Amino acid sequence: MTMKTHRGRSLAKGQVWKTCAADIEIVALGKNLIHYKITRQFGRKRMSAQISGIEAMANYLATNEARLVKGPSTN
Repeated sequence: MTMKTHRGRSLAKGQVWKTCAADIEIVALGKNLIHYKITRQFGRKRMSAQISGIEAMANYLATNEARLVKGPSTN
């Protein structure tokens, strides 16, 4: 399942987005909510699991000029 963001990029399970502050790995997508893990540096084992609205995450990624570093999983 994918959800379109404001810039035409889509959010999908397994993606890793990099911002200046943290790296965000998308774990699952629902109709309205997104489950993701956030870490300060890519590759670190300590991650904080979070749930938020899909639109809120799309806005956060756009505002913080996130870039996609790993595409969606094949699962």
